[in-house]
Amino acid sequence: MEKFFNIIHYCLYKTHYKMHLLANKLNPFILLARIPASKRKFQEQGTTLTEVVNKIWGDKRYGFSIMISGGGLAASVSFLIWGATATLSSLFDFYFYVKPVHVIVYALASYTTCHFTVFKGDKYLLYFRQFDKWSKTAQWKYGLLTFAFIAGSYILWLYSFRFLP
Repeated sequence: MEKFFNIIHYCLYKTHYKMHLLANKLNPFILLARIPASKRKFQEQGTTLTEVVNKIWGDKRYGFSIMISGGGLAASVSFLIWGATATLSSLFDFYFYVKPVHVIVYALASYTTCHFTVFKGDKYLLYFRQFDKWSKTAQWKYGLLTFAFIAGSYILWLYSFRFLP
């Protein structure tokens, strides 16, 4: 389960970072780097505005993309737990309304699971080094697996509404 969650986390990170790189082509704030004063300032520091922005988004420890992919993983696992709980309880003819306390318990269970399998001690960094060596076919395979897991989690969650009392 640990490797599976790390694969999903990695694929979410790569997808979000690639979306950021695509958005850079459309980002009007990148044009600020063409102003002579800001261009000089960045040249004094030995960098460019684009490199700084990419580091803020792409840093594998504290970047925005890693935070968003971690939240996406936790949300998907939470929807999976919620959907599985509601669906399995209906097999025993036990129906219940979901209250805010249930949502909090699902979120806590999800985050705890993700914390111990992915985030604790930055385990994901070790997996990321391993996953960066994947071939293109492996990247596609695990990308489709990630998509199937996320879609399946949300579909199961939506299906669980069928069992409301």
